[in-house]
Amino acid sequence: MSVRRATYLVAGLALAFLVLAPLTSIDAAQQAGLPLLTDKLWFRIATTVAMFVVMASAWNIIGGLTGYASFGNVAFFGLGAYTAGVVVTNLNLPFALALVLAPLVAAAFAVIVGIPLLRLRGHYFAVATLGVGVAVGEVVNNIEPLGAATGLFLPIIRSDLLFFYLMLGAALLAVLTTWVILRTRFGYGLLAIRENEEAAAVIGVNTTFYKVAAFCIAAALTGIAGAIFAQWNSFINQDNAFAISDNVQMILMAVIGGTGTVLGPVAGAISLELIIQTLAGGGSGSVFSQIGLGVLLAVCVIFIPRGVIDFFGGRSRLSLRYFRQTLRETSV
Repeated sequence: MSVRRATYLVAGLALAFLVLAPLTSIDAAQQAGLPLLTDKLWFRIATTVAMFVVMASAWNIIGGLTGYASFGNVAFFGLGAYTAGVVVTNLNLPFALALVLAPLVAAAFAVIVGIPLLRLRGHYFAVATLGVGVAVGEVVNNIEPLGAATGLFLPIIRSDLLFFYLMLGAALLAVLTTWVILRTRFGYGLLAIRENEEAAAVIGVNTTFYKVAAFCIAAALTGIAGAIFAQWNSFINQDNAFAISDNVQMILMAVIGGTGTVLGPVAGAISLELIIQTLAGGGSGSVFSQIGLGVLLAVCVIFIPRGVIDFFGGRSRLSLRYFRQTLRETSV
């Protein structure tokens, strides 16, 4: 069996477990005497992992496929969260409507900022998007109808099962979107822009449209995750809706797993988030564990810059020659 087939087999089995295991927590399953495979802690960790799968996969569309490393995607997450907050709390409308409006608001904002920002490249684009992400959070933090510094409180819905399946569905949508894009003319255009934007324009790729479209798709997917998070958490403010740490994590997850691939961000999100959850307990041991995480990230960037998916595919190798080659290619 090839590595790719084995990867898909493992992914399929894991997905089956994720879909079926939570059903053991319902009353009918417990009355039937089925073993309880999940608890509240499992639900919270699994929902968080699924959320970062959405965010990492969405970032991968603009950062991995298109080659524009955005550091401001957290703005789309926050806009999606606050759209849900306004719809549910201020307007007293159903949460289902928020799930429709959140990606639209995030995508509309991506068009507004994307047209000027996507004219920039490299670190100029990265810094500009980071500034936008911070600025949007500060603006929201000073608007009274949005709760200002106090934040917004959403009606509490006590259903771990509901939010887990919503976030899992969003994760599957994000992965499926990436898979479809990579098999279309649009995806080939994005890859051409990543490799050589001038050459892509010469062969007829409308680079501006393609880049803005990729930015909008990434924004819409991230906005969905934000909306689900808002209702799941029942409270949003600048700190949890526009957290720069979340933005860094989604990028690291995509890079570690493998940018430009379908399952890379998924693998990165699962592995890195589980490590982060393990370190959440604190203590002296966590300090050394975090140092180890930093070393792991450095090793991944140096030896397997295209991620673990590419590494297990056999196209990367741990060797001194590869190390020297990587240093030459990445040196300024």
